[in-house]
Amino acid sequence: MCPNCGVSLDTRAIYEDLRMLEGKAPTRRNFDQGRELLKIVAIVSMTVDHIGAALYPGCMFLRIVGRLAFPLFSYLLVLGMESTRNAEHYLTRLSAFALISQVPFYLALGLEPLGTLNVFFTLSLGLASLLQPWLILPSLLISQFLNFDYGAYGIALIVLMLVLKENTKNGILAIVLLNAPFLLVSDIQIFSLLALPIILLYKGGHLDINTKVRDRGNSSYPAWRKYLFYIYYPVHLTIIYLVKVFIPKM
Repeated sequence: MCPNCGVSLDTRAIYEDLRMLEGKAPTRRNFDQGRELLKIVAIVSMTVDHIGAALYPGCMFLRIVGRLAFPLFSYLLVLGMESTRNAEHYLTRLSAFALISQVPFYLALGLEPLGTLNVFFTLSLGLASLLQPWLILPSLLISQFLNFDYGAYGIALIVLMLVLKENTKNGILAIVLLNAPFLLVSDIQIFSLLALPIILLYKGGHLDINTKVRDRGNSSYPAWRKYLFYIYYPVHLTIIYLVKVFIPKM
């Protein structure tokens, strides 16, 4: 309370305002319930996809469900880029887990060690392209030549997710056109378009179902959630591989 004017002072808010004026981001970001729901749907979809690919390759339904994962993670990458306090650290984390995840990735899915590079490589190169647009063309070529998961299509989709965030109509049109060839060749990747309605629900604020969390502006983002996907990715692939080894008939 200010002794002269009788106005209550929020010292934490003043401190963060001063940090912003100094060009520094706050030490925490607020909890975003809608964003967490996007992440949960993406993780579940990815897990179902990998179970289908590794354990039930004949079950097309599991692979179709899995088509939701990459578009959602691509959009989450864009959100992460814009909310991170240090984009270079963000890129370093993605790159580190790309290396960590490669062994469980090829073991779980029965691939050659360097035959396909896991999705963290794609996300890392996609983030680099978002941070430095001149890298987009080289990234498209590198991802295709080195056989990154989703290849050049993955890099293009990440870039178009930024377009979608900035301009909904242009983004939808561009993403539909990018996926249109899959319809012509009856590729199940066309089902990735089903992620668009979920993303649009988030953009419209319709996934913020927990108003108590949403309205509590000073509720900080739990640190463990930040690393959940990073850790979950190699761990769930390792579990799938162990299931394949010890229950081979699956």
